[in-house]
Parts: sequence; structure tokens; C-alpha cells
Amino acid sequence: MGWHKEDINPYLLKHINTILLSSNAGNAYPIPKHNVFVPLCGKSIDLAYLATHTGIRNVVGIDIVRNAAVEFADEHTEFTIQEVVDKQCKEEDDTNNKKIGKDMQTFKGNKLTILIGDLFQMPTNDRYDIIYDRASIVAIKPSLRQDYVKLMGTLLQPGGSILLITLDRRKTTSDEAKNDGPPFSINEEEIRQLYESQSWVESVTLLEEVNDLTTDEDAERWKKKGVLELYELVFLIRKKKK
Repeated sequence: MGWHKEDINPYLLKHINTILLSSNAGNAYPIPKHNVFVPLCGKSIDLAYLATHTGIRNVVGIDIVRNAAVEFADEHTEFTIQEVVDKQCKEEDDTNNKKIGKDMQTFKGNKLTILIGDLFQMPTNDRYDIIYDRASIVAIKPSLRQDYVKLMGTLLQPGGSILLITLDRRKTTSDEAKNDGPPFSINEEEIRQLYESQSWVESVTLLEEVNDLTTDEDAERWKKKGVLELYELVFLIRKKKK
């Protein structure tokens, strides 16, 4: 699993119709009524794929690194992304050198918005039909996972769905190699414990698991880190409609 891939994530391509059909947006796919949230999005090309999909109305991503939005805007000029300055906060920003919009910066374009700030300070007044988590839960500290899952439940519309991709360091030479990160290891049992314990969750389905060490080069690279077996797990998590 790389943080910035040049190609669209293959699991997103494979399961996009499943996630669209499983999400209750008030209208049947392919009518573009789905709003998608991408936590810790970076400058992933997946944002562009989602924003141009016929079944999606709007995409919102968030990242802590400002350059992620700047570089994405430069590389994807078709979205005409520009930074939005909150005029009400402009004077305070100039005088006190504070970030515009109470520590949350906004880059907005056609069907696509990228927020820059702390994920856990994400505005919760908006709700999303789909959450696409490719590299988010594996990036945060394990001690924050309970808070993270609760936040996802708050941001997800009733009847909405999460496409979740995790990394499982299944066999390692030491506990240190097992717990090292980011990306941090999280297996199926841990995902089920986290999500199935939430009252808002209707179901957790493992769509597939894939051996991530398919080449000698990959195996040797991870072996140097003490990882002998590595799997990517893909889940569909559905929220109750009520």
C-alpha cells in the first residue's frame, strides 16, 4: 500500500458500484445524488475519479498537509480548485496570523472540495452518503481508533456505507514490526470489534483479502522491516437507516 499511487486504487474501481448501490441517497444509482467523504485524502488520484463518476454529486476530502490540496489543484486543473477565503475571518487572520476559518482551510472546485486541518476538528453539520477510507484508519494512532470510528458514524448519513481498506501485518518477526507504523496494522477481528460495537452499524462485510507480497521485491522490502505476511483487507460497512 503506497500513500500516493499514480493509478486509481483497484479496490475502488472493483467495488464502486457495490458501494453506490448499497448507499441510501434518496435516489437510485446512477442518478448523481451521492456525496462522498474521503478522510486523510492527500493528493490521491482517487479524488479525481470519484468527482467525475456519474453516480456521484460531490466529493469532500480532508488532509492535514496544505501542499496536498495545492499539488492536487496544480495537477488537476480541470476542477479549477481555488482556496476559499472566509471574509469574516480575514481581519483576524491578518492581525493574529491565525488560519482562516478557525483552523480549517478550504480549497473548492467543480464537484470537489479539499479541507486542510485536523480530521478530528472536521465540521459535523454535513453528512455523507459514502465514506471512502483507503489510507485513513491505518494512518492514525491506534489509541485514536475509537474516536475515529465514532466520528465516521457522525459524518455518515443513515443508510450510508463505508468502503474501508486496511493493512494486516499478519506475520512478523517481532511485536515491534507488528505495531510499527504508519501505516499501522489492523486485522479483520479488530475492525469488527471497532465497528460492530457501534449502535449505528448495521453490518460489516469483508469483501476480499489480498496478499500484498506478490513479488520478490515486495517480499524482500517488507522482510527488512520484519514483516513476513502482509494482506490488504477490503470491507463494506453499512449504517442503519434509522
